[in-house]
Amino acid sequence: MRFYFAASSNAATEKFRNTIGLFHRNSSRDNPTQESEKVEKSMIVREQLLVANSRANADKVLAMVCGDQELIVQLMVCFLGEEVRVAQRAAQVVGDLGRRDASLLTPWLGDIVDAIESPIHQAIRRNGVRYFSEVIAPLPVELEGRLIRMCGRFVADRNIDVAIGAFSMSFIAKRADRYPAEAKQLCKDLNERMHDASSGFANRAKKVLKQLEE
Repeated sequence: MRFYFAASSNAATEKFRNTIGLFHRNSSRDNPTQESEKVEKSMIVREQLLVANSRANADKVLAMVCGDQELIVQLMVCFLGEEVRVAQRAAQVVGDLGRRDASLLTPWLGDIVDAIESPIHQAIRRNGVRYFSEVIAPLPVELEGRLIRMCGRFVADRNIDVAIGAFSMSFIAKRADRYPAEAKQLCKDLNERMHDASSGFANRAKKVLKQLEE
């Protein structure tokens, strides 16, 4: 069961919720026991995310959803929803899920990019940009172009979270051959920021500049 949406995150969230509800109604109409089990199952990812904001709990949620398409849908509902605490915690799991099997996030790429652009919590942007900076498989051209432009803005923004800036420069550098103008601008921005950037940003910038010079 796969979904391909080009809608905004809020619209996508409503579609996901409606899909889950329809799945439950159709699959349990003649079996009250099964219906009860389905309703309970429909909440377990959100409930587990709320248990704790920790690496151990994120790993538990990841193990829970792997291999279960319906639970992956639930995870994405949490990630793309409007509950800040739930979305924040889901963000780490979504990135981990993609690192385990990038194809599992393919139906949701557009929605993830939308969430990065207009996040309800910086963890969504941070984990999203980190994931895309690590992706080896090619991305749809339109989405890749959007991400390149966004990452360029993040690098140039002196108020952006250091990790977001670091992941953003890595994303652009890995695609320098396809986006030479953006790579040239990246070099300019990094050189301009080196003198007053944090040590973490400066160290990553030096590595990226060296990578681009090779």
